[in-house]
Amino acid sequence: MSNFQLPPGMRPAAPPGASPGAASAGGPADDEQQQARRAQQDEMKRTMIQAMLESAARERLSRISLTRPQLAGQVEDLLVRMGQQGQIRGQVTDEALKGLLEQVSNPPQPKSSAPVVSGGRTKTLGGGITIQRKRDDSDDEEYDL
Repeated sequence: MSNFQLPPGMRPAAPPGASPGAASAGGPADDEQQQARRAQQDEMKRTMIQAMLESAARERLSRISLTRPQLAGQVEDLLVRMGQQGQIRGQVTDEALKGLLEQVSNPPQPKSSAPVVSGGRTKTLGGGITIQRKRDDSDDEEYDL
């Protein structure tokens, strides 16, 4: 049973019975392994996205990543997720990428009723917002021309 070893990412920080000074000696190696694993995952993500997108869509995404890296990252994550779930058939066109960009940058708002005017003084907006105007003597209907 002592020959059993955990995979590199699953190893505890300090082996049982080891001195605290010995744990710091393995720290840099673990950090390097984590960085290498992260770099490999990033490379796989880039390769996957490159295979999914047509050239025009790839160019658009690269231009967006220069100006809005957070938005580009969200779209890339969405593309990877959709690819893993099998929702993408063939390559993603530039028009489809525009739709994804719009979907990520403007999440759908909860459906609300159109503004309703009742009585001329009360206006109800979506999201539970109601605007009620003050009554003024000059607002009487009989004085309208």
